[in-house]
Amino acid sequence: MKEEEAWNLIRPVCRELDELVKLEKVNFLSGFHNEREGSYKIYLKCSKIHLSSRGIFDKIGDIEYQNNKLGIGFRSNKIPLNLLIDMTNDPHKFFI
Repeated sequence: MKEEEAWNLIRPVCRELDELVKLEKVNFLSGFHNEREGSYKIYLKCSKIHLSSRGIFDKIGDIEYQNNKLGIGFRSNKIPLNLLIDMTNDPHKFFI
């Protein structure tokens, strides 16, 4: 999968995506499409990400965090997507 294809899949649930990419807060590592299941896996490295399911075709499902790794299963424009994120730590940035 190419980076732009991943961004197009993530963009409906991450309205800040382009800004975060420009600020190098979100970096694409790799992505895969399982044609048999019609689902996608996208691997990112992030120091910040904000996801929300605001559209009628978007739905955030399972969320798991362990050892600075975050896994989120959701649908973006009806497309099943697993987002696997390596969260980097920046001790000078904090959000509420």
